[in-house]
Amino acid sequence: MKKLSHSLLPAALLFMLFCGQTGAQAASAPVTRHSITVSVDIRSMTIQGIDRITLGLDTDEVRLLFRSGSEVTGAEADGNALKVDRKAYAKDLDLLTIKLPSPGKRLALSFKGKFQSPREAEEFIKRGVAYVDDGIIGEEGVFLPSSAYWFPQEQEEDALISFEAEVTLPEGYSSVMEGVLTSSVKKDSSVVESWNEWKPIEGVDLVAARYAIEKETYKGIDIYTYFFKKDDALSRTYIDKTKEHLDAFQSMIGPYPFKKLAVVENFLPTGYGMPSFTLLGSTVIRLPFIPATSLGHEIAHNWWGNSVFIDSSMGNWAEAITTFVADYRYERAHGGEAAREFRSAKLRGYKNFAEDAHITLREFRDATSSPSRAVGYNKGLMVFNMLELSIGQEKFNAGIKMLYSQKAFERASWQDIQDSFEAASGQDLDWFFDQWLKRIGGPRLSLHDAVSVKKDGRNAVTFTLKQDSKAYVLDLPVFIKTPSGEVWKTVRLSKETEEFAIELDDEPISMEIDPQIQNFRLLADEEVPATIAGILGDRRALIVIPNKSRLYDQYLRAADLLARDYNLEIITDAEAGRQDNLWDRSLFIFGGPLENRFALLTGQYFSRHIRFDGGSIEIKGKSYPKGSSTAVVAIKNPHMPSKTLALLTGPPDREALMETAKRVRYFTDFSYLVFTRGKVEKGLFEGDKVLKHIFK
Repeated sequence: MKKLSHSLLPAALLFMLFCGQTGAQAASAPVTRHSITVSVDIRSMTIQGIDRITLGLDTDEVRLLFRSGSEVTGAEADGNALKVDRKAYAKDLDLLTIKLPSPGKRLALSFKGKFQSPREAEEFIKRGVAYVDDGIIGEEGVFLPSSAYWFPQEQEEDALISFEAEVTLPEGYSSVMEGVLTSSVKKDSSVVESWNEWKPIEGVDLVAARYAIEKETYKGIDIYTYFFKKDDALSRTYIDKTKEHLDAFQSMIGPYPFKKLAVVENFLPTGYGMPSFTLLGSTVIRLPFIPATSLGHEIAHNWWGNSVFIDSSMGNWAEAITTFVADYRYERAHGGEAAREFRSAKLRGYKNFAEDAHITLREFRDATSSPSRAVGYNKGLMVFNMLELSIGQEKFNAGIKMLYSQKAFERASWQDIQDSFEAASGQDLDWFFDQWLKRIGGPRLSLHDAVSVKKDGRNAVTFTLKQDSKAYVLDLPVFIKTPSGEVWKTVRLSKETEEFAIELDDEPISMEIDPQIQNFRLLADEEVPATIAGILGDRRALIVIPNKSRLYDQYLRAADLLARDYNLEIITDAEAGRQDNLWDRSLFIFGGPLENRFALLTGQYFSRHIRFDGGSIEIKGKSYPKGSSTAVVAIKNPHMPSKTLALLTGPPDREALMETAKRVRYFTDFSYLVFTRGKVEKGLFEGDKVLKHIFK
């Protein structure tokens, strides 16, 4: 979820009247209510409107933030015209200060603004995702996020609001906002739609397009799909999956906090979760795995982030807990091995993108960069996994429910999360949250001096575990294989170096520390299989394209897409040949041995994993047709194992090259990819197990 809204503190009165919740703490200030009337002109890419703001009883001065590129055309209270003092506040943002002649209850501000077109917004697409805070208007549709300050909003960073809105659009367009659609009326060549939300939220987003709309009511919740084209089968899939997610989250967390849940298609590549709707880009909404995976993540944000709001003074916790209850829940449902691989992927992702990031989990705010995302999502998910293991699943589940019931429609911090789990478990968890929230990175573990011993007729293993930094407290599962069966024990490591002994009924064959990867730690270089992320996450990586290929322009276009997304440098094989210091770098080589000089030079290194045999490409014993398959293979750089070599090779098809470059960004955690006729096969090569010992 990308936070798209700013907002005012919730009032106890509004909370009790309109939220339908009990037992929550009263907030310290009233919710400000906005009554917005806005008309959208698609052709001129403009809006014009009036915002009537309900004020507190003793308000004599109002301070609002407003988009710098928009205009305030009038202000009045109780029939009196008012002066608006306007000053630059931040990038693309102004501060409006309005003094009232006497304390008033209502302020009306008239405004208008022109926004960018969808084509202009394309430059803000990175890694296949749109990072757009400003508004967009075009024939394709309307996207006015709250973060664009398309209407005046309160200056307070932690402000919450409620609202009603009347939106006028050209005939054929439909709008989507937070809250409930109360009416939709055709008027001349326009459509006028009214929305209402009494519950406090962080901001108001306005989306519109030519939509085909489907609706079904499920257990009192109105489920909608808003798609650009009527698609009964796709709507059925999304509605059915939405029901499944709602049932799972309500059982796990608490009642769904809103009256509607809409799945909305966007002309931009987005994956946003707003209060009561999710905005998914056309590029992903039809992918077959999205309804079961990404949809669940965005729906879960209706609890975490959109009704329990983030107190960002202690960091953004919402992505971590949402990943746990949504993405991790999905993997767990597919069995222990799927869950293990998910955890393993999170450690690999942290290794590839955030190992050198100097940011703690408390300092994580948003996921606009790969390193920060790896901290907030990957490390954050593992922290909740370790917490569940530490206090037990039953108490963990009770803590989840307690957190939501106590903080719904209020702001919550990591401290509130700690308080809930301490109350549920009856344990002091200071030690746990201190080490995982306040420290950069994580522990590196190494296994030493593993020995099988016999004492007084009993078998045992002794071993030493080391941490290369100030000690973390870790509960580490130990798996020991013996001729008579398997033994599982847990040891608590709390020192930088600590010796352990485990008694056995039989001689050990092998032992491994935390083989199911339940703990967060920094992986050793040799543990991590080569992946495409190893290239894309390396700031010194180079993309090497063939200088003399007849497809040079196409290779350059494809390389430029990845270079812009991941801040990489592009050079030709001719330029690379004149440099002597490339063998300690990560290199992404475009083109096969007959095109790229570096593909020819490195072919011996790739030969263990990829073979070209006449009309086929063979990877891990499986053949793919060479004429219609594009392969991407990553291996360790034999000259510098911490670096990666990757090869992209395929048919001389310019569209296939560009499509591969686009799709690679969604499969970075794999060692190889093969794209054949729109399908993708993917896999991982093996890494070494540094925390495993085989007894001789």
